[in-house]
Amino acid sequence: MEQTICKHCRVRGWQLHAVNARSNHIHVVVTADRDSDEVMNQFKAWCSRKLSDAAGLVGTVAKKAGRRRWFTEGGNVENIEEEAYLENAIRYVLEGQ
Repeated sequence: MEQTICKHCRVRGWQLHAVNARSNHIHVVVTADRDSDEVMNQFKAWCSRKLSDAAGLVGTVAKKAGRRRWFTEGGNVENIEEEAYLENAIRYVLEGQ
């Protein structure tokens, strides 16, 4: 998950500040030129493709199996406007988990 998010940020030109994939959720702190919900949905889409590939759900198999749901609907997105809050969020993601 973390590698996929890092790669997606490079492709999009977004600044990845911190990422921490847990067993049942992911924390990401990123500066992007998109709406925060769109950023979250793009991360989910890229990670879902990678998980499906790893599970062998590619090509014909994936079409027969249907779309695999790896993530729940929605998610928690917070917009950070101040530098101090950004630093706290980065610290939490990297050290507070």
